Amino acid sequence: MAWLLRILLCLPVAALAADDARVLRLEQDVRTLQRDVQNLSRQVDQLRLQSTRPGSDGRLPPPPPPVTDSSGWLDAAKWKKLRPGMSELEVISLLGVPTSTREHDGARELLYAMEIGSAAFLGGGVVLRDRKVVEVHIPTLK
Repeated sequence: MAWLLRILLCLPVAALAADDARVLRLEQDVRTLQRDVQNLSRQVDQLRLQSTRPGSDGRLPPPPPPVTDSSGWLDAAKWKKLRPGMSELEVISLLGVPTSTREHDGARELLYAMEIGSAAFLGGGVVLRDRKVVEVHIPTLK
């Protein structure tokens, strides 16, 4: 009878662990979708801008190549190239599109993160003021 009680007490713990895994997966899916929306929004903005500027011959230029979501930020050598004063565009061209951004106290932070398993993630960021780099947080495992 005691063994049955132990089993019944363990069932909620196992169910919670399974729910935690599902929630983590859903959160990762949401982050991926947010990144995709950012990329698509950028592409739409580029197309709008180009569609309003005819070339020197009066014709509209061809559409720009699509913005791709790259994992270039995973290359440690690229982070070492970042310097204070670099522009936001220089950072994005070097590391790729950030996985998210955050505004805080007049600063903008480009965040780069990747989930590793269910209990850890790799994350780093670049803090900008007036669209210029003021701090670099090289990715670390958290």
